Amino acid sequence: MEIGKQFESLKAELEPHIWKEGEVLFPYIRNLAEARRNGRGSPPSCFGTISNPVGMMRVEHEAAGEALETMRKTARDYQLPDDACISYEALYQDLETFEADLHQHIHLENNILFPRAVELEEAG
Repeated sequence: MEIGKQFESLKAELEPHIWKEGEVLFPYIRNLAEARRNGRGSPPSCFGTISNPVGMMRVEHEAAGEALETMRKTARDYQLPDDACISYEALYQDLETFEADLHQHIHLENNILFPRAVELEEAG
């Protein structure tokens, strides 16, 4: 099943992405915000300026968006065939929900979190 392979490929891309966010970038942003609240300079990082990982996250978000678009095209915009069973219908509903959630995730990070984090670092 082509869409299954596409989903597995996207999953393989997202797993390290989410790990990097959760274990490296987000803790740094949290420490940076705390440092600013307490009038301290930027905490040390393993990546230089925050623009480095933010740039990489944006590139990975773009790739994820392209993968979602490919999946949607493969699934013909998630339009069910007339003879679709309940499992088929549930799969497409879940894929559409996943797509919407991932787009929301990308929007919140690219347009709210990342710009604020860059501003925080520059304010130091």
